[in-house]
Amino acid sequence: MEQLTLTLRPGTSPVHLFRGGVGEPVLYLHHLAGLQGWEPAIAELATKFEVIAPYHPGWGPSCGLDDVESGLDLVLHYIDLLDHLGLERVHVLGHSIGAWIAAELAAIHPERVNRLVLAAPIGIWDDAIRGEDPFAQNPMRATEVLFADPARRENLILRDGTVDPLEVYIQEMKDLKAAARFLWPIPDTGVARRLPRIRARTLIVVGSGDRIVPPAYAQLWRARIPRSETKTILDAGHLMNLEQPSRFATIAGSWFLQPN
Repeated sequence: MEQLTLTLRPGTSPVHLFRGGVGEPVLYLHHLAGLQGWEPAIAELATKFEVIAPYHPGWGPSCGLDDVESGLDLVLHYIDLLDHLGLERVHVLGHSIGAWIAAELAAIHPERVNRLVLAAPIGIWDDAIRGEDPFAQNPMRATEVLFADPARRENLILRDGTVDPLEVYIQEMKDLKAAARFLWPIPDTGVARRLPRIRARTLIVVGSGDRIVPPAYAQLWRARIPRSETKTILDAGHLMNLEQPSRFATIAGSWFLQPN
């Protein structure tokens, strides 16, 4: 695994990313809470694929949030990244806000996406289903709502006290502030109108205990995306990649290995 810093075009902010593994390339677009390093789920996926996992602009060490104002800007950002890496066509695994970006990418540039996985996708709002507001939480426990079992945050984010809690709290708020730019107050991005343009075979994955994107949303995405299927991960919330990393990696990897 390499941790890289790249400048895509003159005058733009550097992109920070992880890259590792061997096989067909997979672009992993992370969730609301950013990347927790080279996560176990990413490492497992990298046993079969080459995984490229960038921080979105404004998350983690990445700057450049002021350069993006819309989903289209984020799509262009990732097209620039693929061009810089010399990757014409990739599998895409988008998670949470990353799933919204992944769906936009597949709709606007279908020629660049091979197979698509949308995990806990944000971007459609239904008043009958709703979902909890990730931006209205206690600042000292900001990401508890992202877990099926809030107590898991202690181990998976705070790592049982092995990291400085204050640094974690600050980073959580920074990442959520970046996400709020696109998703607050109502996480309706208008992507529903563009989903029928997706040509990639698509798998929509939800966590049975997701309070941000309740499982009922899966059918709304499936109804709009041609050639799509759904799967549920049990005992998992919005951060299913941390709560059930092996299941998360196995489901995505199996989907990418299927023929089109």
